[in-house]
Amino acid sequence: MNRPAKGLLAAALVVMVGSGTADAARPAPATDPSGPWRSDDHRPRRGAWRDYVLAPSGRSLAAESILQATPRGGAIDGDANAALRADGRAVRLTSIGDRTTSPLLALDFGQEIGGHVRVKLSGASPTPPRLHACFSESKRYRALGTRNDGQARFAPGCDTANIWVGFPGTAYTYDADSHTLDIPATLPGEAYDRTLRGGFRYLTLFLDGPGSLDVDAVTVDYTPEPSRRDPSKLAGWFNSSDEELNKIWHAGVYTVQVNTDKASTAKSWPYRDGERDHADGQLPHLGPDDEVIYDGGKRDRLVWQGDLAVQNPVAYLSTWNLAAVDNSLVHLAKQQLDDGFVPASSQMGPHNAGEQRNYGEYVTWFLFNMAEHYRYTGDRAFVRQWWPALRRAAAWLESVRQQDPRGLIGFADVRSCGHYGYSDCGHETYVNALYKRNLDQLATLAGALGDTAAARTYAARADEVARAIEAQLWDEQAGAYRLSRELPAVHPQDGNAAAVLTGVASGARASRALAFLRANTWSRYGSLTVSPDEPNASLPAFYAPLPSGFEAEARFGLADDPRGLQAEDGIALLKRFWGHQLRQDPGSTFVEHLLPSGYPSLSQFSSLAHGWASGPTVVLSRRVLGVDPTAAGYERFDVAPQPAGLSWAEGAVPTPHGQVATSWTRRGDDLRIELTVPRGTTGRASVPTFGRTVQVRRDGRLVWDGRRALAAGVSRAGDRILVDGLTRGRHVVRGEAIGAGARDELRLAVTPARATVEPGDLVAVKVGLSGVARADLAGDLTVSSSDPDWEVSPKTTRFALDSDGRPVSDTLKAYVVVPDDATSGRRTITVTARTRGGASASGTTTLSLTARRTLFGFEQDTEGWQAGANVSGLARVTSFANGPGKPSEGAGALEATARSVAASALKSVSVTPARVLDLSAASELHVMLDAYGGAPGASGYEAVLTVTGAGGETRTVTTAVSADAWNRVSLDLAGWAGRTAVSRVEVGFRATGSDTLWQPRFQLDDVGITSG
Repeated sequence: MNRPAKGLLAAALVVMVGSGTADAARPAPATDPSGPWRSDDHRPRRGAWRDYVLAPSGRSLAAESILQATPRGGAIDGDANAALRADGRAVRLTSIGDRTTSPLLALDFGQEIGGHVRVKLSGASPTPPRLHACFSESKRYRALGTRNDGQARFAPGCDTANIWVGFPGTAYTYDADSHTLDIPATLPGEAYDRTLRGGFRYLTLFLDGPGSLDVDAVTVDYTPEPSRRDPSKLAGWFNSSDEELNKIWHAGVYTVQVNTDKASTAKSWPYRDGERDHADGQLPHLGPDDEVIYDGGKRDRLVWQGDLAVQNPVAYLSTWNLAAVDNSLVHLAKQQLDDGFVPASSQMGPHNAGEQRNYGEYVTWFLFNMAEHYRYTGDRAFVRQWWPALRRAAAWLESVRQQDPRGLIGFADVRSCGHYGYSDCGHETYVNALYKRNLDQLATLAGALGDTAAARTYAARADEVARAIEAQLWDEQAGAYRLSRELPAVHPQDGNAAAVLTGVASGARASRALAFLRANTWSRYGSLTVSPDEPNASLPAFYAPLPSGFEAEARFGLADDPRGLQAEDGIALLKRFWGHQLRQDPGSTFVEHLLPSGYPSLSQFSSLAHGWASGPTVVLSRRVLGVDPTAAGYERFDVAPQPAGLSWAEGAVPTPHGQVATSWTRRGDDLRIELTVPRGTTGRASVPTFGRTVQVRRDGRLVWDGRRALAAGVSRAGDRILVDGLTRGRHVVRGEAIGAGARDELRLAVTPARATVEPGDLVAVKVGLSGVARADLAGDLTVSSSDPDWEVSPKTTRFALDSDGRPVSDTLKAYVVVPDDATSGRRTITVTARTRGGASASGTTTLSLTARRTLFGFEQDTEGWQAGANVSGLARVTSFANGPGKPSEGAGALEATARSVAASALKSVSVTPARVLDLSAASELHVMLDAYGGAPGASGYEAVLTVTGAGGETRTVTTAVSADAWNRVSLDLAGWAGRTAVSRVEVGFRATGSDTLWQPRFQLDDVGITSG
């Protein structure tokens, strides 16, 4: 008998049972004035996890409030609040013209929702106007005034969900986003929106044409997770002593719930000119009513491999919606190409077909997702069915690796350089670490299927890849992993977090890599993809939820962190990044990407309910609560809490055998774990020592006396005491610290606001201080400069944090004044801290002073630049259609319009200065370049910078660049004799991997030099 499959069916039936759909429309859960989403007075309570649930119990939702009631050129008669409830009262909307003068009635549903709009109408003029609904996930991106590239003229109150006219920087030329509601012939009656809108918080009604409508009530038929009768009933949950973490866990769950819908509600990209928003595409290989997990509620409404890497575990840990997971995996698996490559996303329409082979990274996520499905469900039949596809995908990745004589994957030759938010073709830490983990997973799957020879092959290959990463990509001087062999001076978040998570990095290297990120990529709202002080052509600095989730998880469970200081940094990152998101609209779901400013990276087009941002749900359940399968389908599992600074946590995790329920409470260095083990499984409690000598009791019996085991199944592993063999029923495992208390422990991370400074600058230096003490963590922090002329203030700061044996953290600031007459060079800023308990720590950072000079800024005109190869025209511009839409510096930039030629053909511009340039003092020449993307079939983009110097000698650099972003292209001039007489500078741009005819534009700005 296949027990896991039987257990899966039983668990699914439990989830499906609900209370039924309520007849009357009710506001969404977040609107409860006494609940955690509205009340500042709400506090966590044991057992009260349902307070935080965001999914509604019914399918008919009413708005919370009226956001806007503006007559404009028409009229609004009566109380606008009448639209909130069906009570016989009505508000009359009257228009005397078209939509540009229509009244606007906007409603706030209190949180992100999705579905079909219903408007109850009690009356209308003899010839009623057309009724439109506009949608937005955020007040900031509602099209009003001049927002959204002119959208307000056509679709007032909308954000954009259509890439054809809705992408930032593209002129909005027709109404692509509002929905037209069907008005019944006889009133009273309901106007119904037949077009699904999968994600919004704000709904704006407007009229088109003269006439009036009497609006009695506005409701939404909530459509996500259509197979689940009551979406608010969760199979798994989390609750803790920290209010913000509880909200973050539940927002992650709800984001994935909003993303879950029928396979017949997909989008097809791109739309044709004039086509309106719609979500009625049918995913291939599935039936119309099959549920899947889309990447976003609003958009793309496609299934993506990388997104499922987060979304599926969220579903396993919360809703146990295995049907949606299975369908998503099967849909993507059936798209596999003959050579084993698996496209990254649903193949819907010409845009996605054109990107069929763009994302080599996402083949690793295909393997990961299939392996994780087995780990959580134990469904061996599913693995056996798809094992040939898994082996073909692994063989494709290995074929790419074999092209490199040094044994690492690089996607340049196969033109599959796309990533989750950038393009890079090099031999990277990130992709190779993911592949190493794939090989470990395949070894496990092969063993489960009885293929021992394949298991040995995959395991040996994993070791080989790990050794290659360590030998080629670890930067000992920086204490971090490089982005790639090709970009050795860049140390990104994704590569370093992945190296730790996948087991490539261990021990001191893991700790150093995470310390590097803490000191260099952490910023105001979270951890950036890369330090702003490591500019490069591939990876810009932004906040990416996908690798940020990896980093947060990587900070839990390090071997050299018994006191939980790294885990406390993990908690701090969750609260800093995802807490920031919950303080923005829509305040209930998580965002696709954020700019360094903290705003969504694609403004009105951004998806603000994007499931790959739900990583904290997984981290909190697996690492903080501590429940994780150690054998497929939870046949064996661990409860290994990592409390960090929390005092208690509780929760449940669904399994094929039933629910694992657990809770833990920490008092000082004592920890009590309670857990309920379902039938057919075996649990293991992992008790942290917190750096102390501890004794451990199991169900009241002493099983570890501080030095040795007193019962079978009890052992020590590093800084944890393992109590194995916990079978069906309730158990209590308690760790009690004995003997002398642990000494104070202290760590510092020193981060300057910017590492490159100029004379006269005032530079903030942030000091991340974390530590643990028996009582208060208190002491003095001192800051000094290697150059006494660089004044530091304050030189000494006192700190005092209430620790009581738990990790605590804070951020302190000091300021460095760069003298007006400072000379070029590097200065070291040293920070030292000492506690009253005798602990000390120190850290340093370097400030570099260089002289920069702009040669061509395009503030007035084109400054002598000329069109070159395949360029038809040049102009100075102050704005442009491609992102980010504005000059890199100042008010002007140079824009080149290319001829319609092969995408891979170089398009160039150049300048021949009236007098040759003496750049003998310059160490490098740079240019900022931005460009269109979207070249059909392209694998990436390149910039070519060429300088002609003394004697006609030339120096050239070719650099990969990102579209729709300013890229700094730099040419090293140090030691070059030709720099004494530079007579010509040429800049070119081209796509790679495509010879399709293409007519892009590209921009230049800030052509200059750096000295020193």
